[in-house]
Amino acid sequence: MEVSRLAEFRADGLTWTDERLWPQFAAHVDADPDALALIDCGDRRWTRRELHGLALDIAKRLAAVGVTAGSRVLAAGVKRAETLAAALATSACEATFCPYSPKLSEADRQVLETRLGHAAHVVIGSDDAIIVAPATSERRTADPRDRDTVLIGFTSGSTGMPKAVMHGAAALNYATRACAAIAALQPADSILGIVPLDSAPGFTFTAHFALSQGRPLVLVDPWDPVAAMRRAVEHGCGWAIMVPTHLYTMVEAAKTGSWTATLPLRAAAVGGSAMTAELIADAETLLGLKALRMFGMSECMGHCSTRPGDPLTRRRGSDGIPFPGTEEEAFDAEGVALPRGSRGQAGVRGPSLFLGYAEGLGSGQERRSRDGYFLTGDEIVRDEEGFVTVVGRIKDQIIRGGFNIDPAEIEAALLRHPAIAEVAVVAIPEPKLGEQACAVCRVRQGMTPFGFATMVDHLEREGLSRKKWPEHLLIVEQMAVGATGKLDKKAMAAHAASALGRG
Repeated sequence: MEVSRLAEFRADGLTWTDERLWPQFAAHVDADPDALALIDCGDRRWTRRELHGLALDIAKRLAAVGVTAGSRVLAAGVKRAETLAAALATSACEATFCPYSPKLSEADRQVLETRLGHAAHVVIGSDDAIIVAPATSERRTADPRDRDTVLIGFTSGSTGMPKAVMHGAAALNYATRACAAIAALQPADSILGIVPLDSAPGFTFTAHFALSQGRPLVLVDPWDPVAAMRRAVEHGCGWAIMVPTHLYTMVEAAKTGSWTATLPLRAAAVGGSAMTAELIADAETLLGLKALRMFGMSECMGHCSTRPGDPLTRRRGSDGIPFPGTEEEAFDAEGVALPRGSRGQAGVRGPSLFLGYAEGLGSGQERRSRDGYFLTGDEIVRDEEGFVTVVGRIKDQIIRGGFNIDPAEIEAALLRHPAIAEVAVVAIPEPKLGEQACAVCRVRQGMTPFGFATMVDHLEREGLSRKKWPEHLLIVEQMAVGATGKLDKKAMAAHAASALGRG
């Protein structure tokens, strides 16, 4: 990867800079102030000029409560124009935008209030009122990385304490420009905002993507697959990021006849949990949509993806190849790179990598290989052609009497059962063995719920070792999902334990 003195970066034909969001958006405002910037969830159309004006007003109010370059600004990541304006205002102050989930518990929000060291908190009321208040804690950040940080996203920590993931402008610009290049987006293509704005990837691949590149952002909330697809058609959306649950409900709408048109999306990135090869194929056949499996996380957003031109077999069965300028390999337990074709922990090194966790909110928990690769906690196989396939997650391992069980392998096998729409294999307590496995399944619409014997018969036909079969089956009408739309395994494990009398 080459870096110029003007902070312009290049890798394999891709070009990006470390320019912050505000000057990028301001340049688009200067070029065409009356161009469409946003269609909010209430169908109000916001021009660039209007969003720019609201951002300037918030920026003045931020400055009035002490926000300066390097300050942190906390804000609920609600899907509103005011949230985008707050992000732009924060960038105009050369401060760091810190969006959190509006579903966050009061206890977790208090952790952020006391530990983040922010200077201001932006609260957006249901009546469109914007409250800009100084932080309640007197503690202010003194992290030297703040001068390079533009976004802090929050992710759950293994100790129960949220981690604050710090990103620089170059990472956001790189990730979004790489996605635009992969999808071959045209200048007039809009971005469909399906995922929440309250995580680093959620904000980056919706708000930052659209505002930095001068593309209209079309927000969707609450989730309704038919309404979302109608908005995509009406407003010429070319790209979206989603989790498998979103794609599944879109495909089901087509299967049931609720949707019959072809989508204008040139591609859609899908990641976050397991999905079937059938789902990828159905999206193309029924929706005309190239669904691209993408591997990314808060710490290294969007660093690996399939491409629209890849054969369907590749798009169905792998997570693609790394973005230009990104290196990715499998590593053993000692942090040594493994030969291609080996299964090991994913290590990533490249432009989308985070700056680190904030002090007091995860700092020091970063794990890297000897060569500086960030070790993600995911297990992958990278083949001789360079394609990466995510095969599991280390922390999801179920340990039954000393035997390690990989839920992802069981989930993949169960998803091949024609009656199973969604599945999560979770651990439940067991006095003698420590843990046992429970398959939490949602049955496809119109299909008959099945019993435990049917499940194990299917797993036997799939060739899965008897040692890996779950001891329990729980059929649910709806899977628990987190704020980002991904399956919430912690919630389902708690539900399963309670339902089986193991709580």
